[in-house]
Amino acid sequence: MSGREAIGLVARREVAVRLREKSFLYSTLISLAVIACVALLPNLLGFGGQDSYKIAVGDPGSRAVADAAVRGADAFDAKVTIADADADATLRDGTISAQDKPDDKLVNILQAANAEVRSTAALRDAGLDAQQARSALRPPPLRVVTAEPVDADADERGGFAFFAVLLLYGQLIGIGYFVAMGVVEEKSSRVVELLLSTLKPKHLLAGKILGLGLLGLGQLLLLAVLGLAVAAAGGALDVDGDILIAAGLALVWFVVGYAFYAAAFATAASLVSRQEDLQSVITPLTLVLLVGFFMSFGVVSDPDGTLARVSSFIPPIAPLTMPPRIALGEASVVEIVGAFAVTIGATLLLIPLAARIYSGAVLRMGGTIKLRDAWRAADT
Repeated sequence: MSGREAIGLVARREVAVRLREKSFLYSTLISLAVIACVALLPNLLGFGGQDSYKIAVGDPGSRAVADAAVRGADAFDAKVTIADADADATLRDGTISAQDKPDDKLVNILQAANAEVRSTAALRDAGLDAQQARSALRPPPLRVVTAEPVDADADERGGFAFFAVLLLYGQLIGIGYFVAMGVVEEKSSRVVELLLSTLKPKHLLAGKILGLGLLGLGQLLLLAVLGLAVAAAGGALDVDGDILIAAGLALVWFVVGYAFYAAAFATAASLVSRQEDLQSVITPLTLVLLVGFFMSFGVVSDPDGTLARVSSFIPPIAPLTMPPRIALGEASVVEIVGAFAVTIGATLLLIPLAARIYSGAVLRMGGTIKLRDAWRAADT
């Protein structure tokens, strides 16, 4: 059996085994449900849109203030309507009354409306007609001019960038754990001894990484397609060509990041023989992923800052910090290509080292094996 055939055989076995596991199917369904909720609930619950208020008028003299509040609410990114019941506040005799403390924005709208009505009355008493009074109180707004072009979709892209990081982090740590768990399962059950009677250790490792990587990529692709479709249908995101390109590059970054971490997780798992000991050897890797995840928050908030630029070229961190920069349009082609080259180069250096340590440790039973001993055992 050639090396390619052996790797393909192991990869197909990994995919078939994991697809039959209920835990994998359940995790996929839960992820799909979470994505749908994240994309739809904000709009369904009224988050992210205009604030809406209802006000009641308690006396004829307050009607003018209420009408002014309705007209001027847009300036506060809000909507005010006059209602007879279930009102958030009631205007009566120059006071604002409510069951509980009224929202600060509503109070500001009503105070501004009251000031407008009183100022209009004062100007009319001074001899100005109604049109002149309105013109005096509502001059043309100041124009806003920026040196840099303003992206009207910046908030949407920021939400997409955060969502992409969340998915990438979940997939990298989830599939990495599947790799580690599979290595320990085969080792503790001694199935690996049977497998290595016909396969080379490096082919077994490569097939395991390839199979689970294809499975993770397929799962991530499914989650991404559903997430974009639901977000577009719910009006949470305008899916255009730039978003699709960013999503495609995020998938590519998953492949690169997965290759790096899968080799590391498999190597760490080969050092132990029991599931109880697995957590102790993969904790450093999960911590590195966690650091990258938290750093990505800073990247989303400042995608062109020093942290974003530097972290994009650190191989263990780049798969979580470069995709949001791409989504936000702050990564140049040179930076993207350079970050890819650095991360792929580090992965190509890690894989043969991981294969050597895996070969030296995977057949050794007992307590946790030291890296030095596993390295030396590969020569025997």
